Amino acid sequence: MRLNGDGQFRGKVGQRLVLVDLVRGLAIIGVVFYHLAWDLSFLGIVGVDVGRDPAWIAFARVLAGSFVGLVGVSLVLAHHQGIRWGAFWRRIGILAAAAVAITAATLLTFPQTFIYFGILHAIALFSVLALPFLRAPTWVVMAGAALVFTVPVLFRSPTFNERWLAWIGLGTAPTPSNDFEPLFPWFGLVLLGIVIGRGLLSSRVATKLRWQPQAAFLRFLLTAGRQSLVIYLAHQPILLGILYPVVWIWPPDSTTVDASFLQACRTSCVGTGESSATCQSACDCSARELKRAGLWSLVEQPQLTPDQRNRIDEAAKMCFGAAQRPIPGKGSTTR
Repeated sequence: MRLNGDGQFRGKVGQRLVLVDLVRGLAIIGVVFYHLAWDLSFLGIVGVDVGRDPAWIAFARVLAGSFVGLVGVSLVLAHHQGIRWGAFWRRIGILAAAAVAITAATLLTFPQTFIYFGILHAIALFSVLALPFLRAPTWVVMAGAALVFTVPVLFRSPTFNERWLAWIGLGTAPTPSNDFEPLFPWFGLVLLGIVIGRGLLSSRVATKLRWQPQAAFLRFLLTAGRQSLVIYLAHQPILLGILYPVVWIWPPDSTTVDASFLQACRTSCVGTGESSATCQSACDCSARELKRAGLWSLVEQPQLTPDQRNRIDEAAKMCFGAAQRPIPGKGSTTR
């Protein structure tokens, strides 16, 4: 039995270890589902603010964490008998080219929040940084993971807010991006993946999973997992290519965006201890002020820059009665 260059276990009859493909397939299907919901929210077709809803945010992080963790698992499966440098650098080259393409595409479509260090950037860099840990003792790998998770809790600085340093992950308010998985703490998941990969090999789980599932859904997940990069690169252009004409022909009711803003604003306001009636009045007033000041278009943006957030706060502060009080809602930092 051996491992091929893609990190998949092969037996005498050429069967693959399907565990990694199944998990990756499930994750990429989740990504497509999340981005569909995000697109519907961004275009005003639904009233849920997917980009700021806690449940959707948690879902997105679980998906990203799955992909990052699988980096460590795959590295162990692919290179535990020695690093195959040719296959490794080919993969890094493909990932780097795809990451550059994502940056360029989002820079054109979302210039304020383009992806400068997203999941593909992270996977490419983390794969290289993880190489020394493939030969390190497991306790060293675990200690490294603990360190990566701990550092951003103990230390942050505004110095790391700018894009050229934000990828490190130690900023206090990094430049907004539609996808952001910085070194700290996300690299810690790669190290945990290495430990999990070693566990799969040492427990001989790999030899027990040399099977080809017959169920249609599982075969679908396998195919999706093996083509995850292609699906990742293609699904958003396809989704937006379908949804934009729909919105152009049947524009969504503007009340959908109003409802999304008001819901987020009231929820945040009530969370500060204000009464429901006070929050409703203040948020209704904020919506009117933003429209009067010509700032309503910012409400529809998936993320706001600090300057945009300040402009929204300045326009709405009168509705909350105190200039120094954070403004609850879409552009606020109130928790």
